[in-house]
Amino acid sequence: MNIDENELQELYAEGRRDFHGCDLRDTDLTEIDLSFANLSGANLSNANLNYSNLSYTNLISAQLRGASLIGANLKWSDIIYADLRDANLQGADLEWANLRSAKLTNANYQTVKNIERADITDAIGVEKLIEEIEKSDMVQLNLFAEYPIKPLNRTLKCEPKYQDSFQKKYPPALLPKISRHTKMQGILAEIGQELGYRVWIARNDHSKDYRFGEYRFGDDSFEDSRFGKLKELTMEGFSIGGLEKQVEKISKLIDVIWLNENDQFKVVALFEIECTTTIHSGLLRMGDFVANVKLNPLTFIDPTFPMYIVIPEKRKKKLQSQLSRPIFQYLELHKSCEGINIEDIERCWENIIKQKIKIQQEIKPNIIDLIALSNCI
Repeated sequence: MNIDENELQELYAEGRRDFHGCDLRDTDLTEIDLSFANLSGANLSNANLNYSNLSYTNLISAQLRGASLIGANLKWSDIIYADLRDANLQGADLEWANLRSAKLTNANYQTVKNIERADITDAIGVEKLIEEIEKSDMVQLNLFAEYPIKPLNRTLKCEPKYQDSFQKKYPPALLPKISRHTKMQGILAEIGQELGYRVWIARNDHSKDYRFGEYRFGDDSFEDSRFGKLKELTMEGFSIGGLEKQVEKISKLIDVIWLNENDQFKVVALFEIECTTTIHSGLLRMGDFVANVKLNPLTFIDPTFPMYIVIPEKRKKKLQSQLSRPIFQYLELHKSCEGINIEDIERCWENIIKQKIKIQQEIKPNIIDLIALSNCI
């Protein structure tokens, strides 16, 4: 649908919010209020959106190439797969915005606000920004004590035959089709389901492709693998009781959550996967969840659940530094949050599942702890 800026404002004022696929190229939308609007797939190339209010707006797969978004409010907006190449985001507020897989090549985001709270997983063109954020965090964290993270004296045998079967299940030629982040989400979801838990996967990742391969207990082989969507591994509806509305929206973006099969107030474990994105974005989501559980008198959620940050081995020191931040110490995340090397999951996940056979009823200790890193304070 092709409409001009005046018609857009009139329709919005009348209560219309669905502008899916609209052609708004080169339009002047300065200071316009389009909060909560659906602009998915819309063409806003070279549009002037300076100081506009786009909070909670659906901009999934929108064309924003060359658009000017100076000072725009993009809080809580969904900008997944959007094309923001050559866009000007100077002074824009991206707090809790979802920019997963967005294209930001040559975009001006040097003075953007709250980018550290945005989700930029698999976004293209933000590599230097991620390095700058983590570098600035490291300088700041030199003011505080660092807590060492050391491997536990527990090992999980990874037999060569399981490593071989992993390579067969994920041939190198197919890996580019599935990001490492998505692969980890699927593996953790499969492990959770095999352990008898309900599993939630971040709502904005439900449509991502995943390669399934069902493991047969008592058999060292996999059935024929197949491609599907991550939503096949997630439960219907987000059914954690007692969360405030805003915290619930944040919690739906946590990469993987394991829940008790019969108790909506029993969280088994939280997982955030940080392959390349800033580690503290995942910790902040966990922090919001923990703060609601501990400080909200109306919640009945058992606060004794573990949390895990899944990272490449080379990022272990960055996790250690992030857990030293005062806010995470105040919430005691440095005591309840552990790291897991992605490489260990890739090597051992089949054996992790197989361990279930040897444990009756409740899992004690948590199987995932066998490959986790412990915070020794």
